[in-house]
Amino acid sequence: MRKYLFVICSIMSFGLAAQSLSVQVQDYYYGVAGEECVAELEVENLTDQDLEVIVTRYSTDAVPSNFMCWALCHFPTANVTTSLVVPANATVENFSGHIELMPEEIDATIKYCFSLVNDTTDKACVDVHYTSSSVYVGLEEEMDNDFFVFPNPAQDRLNINFEGEVLAEFVLYGMLGNRVYDDVLTSSMTLNLSSFESGIYFYTFHVQGKEAAVQKLVITH
Repeated sequence: MRKYLFVICSIMSFGLAAQSLSVQVQDYYYGVAGEECVAELEVENLTDQDLEVIVTRYSTDAVPSNFMCWALCHFPTANVTTSLVVPANATVENFSGHIELMPEEIDATIKYCFSLVNDTTDKACVDVHYTSSSVYVGLEEEMDNDFFVFPNPAQDRLNINFEGEVLAEFVLYGMLGNRVYDDVLTSSMTLNLSSFESGIYFYTFHVQGKEAAVQKLVITH
């Protein structure tokens, strides 16, 4: 009887400890000193139920003008976001962490915890590394030199010059961190912006598992 009770308790404990969320994070997010650095994270719902999720920020390093976007963008003073529903068995790209003006030669780590509204102990936490260190400049420039996006601000069309020798994915995000457009590039292209609303967007390039620095794009009609 004790043996069966032990097995039952073990199964119950495993169920209680099971994590409902998974968060994908890069090794680091690079930003040029004096410009904005954006960390965009993928959040996966590992369950077969829709989950209402909030994000809590824990700054392990003092950084100025750091804010989060999750459902909507919050003021730098907000350490907890509003909630957002992550659909069952789905991955969303709605979260972004921002340092508005990167100080020179800074390495800062900020912890973000994604937790369920109805059970804050069920959470997934990640440490996000922001840097403007010159150690990373060569890595970023090696990728960034292959791309040139203009004009910015853009009105009706966006020209994407691509000079790389391998396939690259161009990704455009909205203010809430949601992916609004993506395409695999084999050469330069022109993107028609007539279907995009005026506002602030962010874009980046993915090449062989690496991501170029995230840049801001302004669309005006």
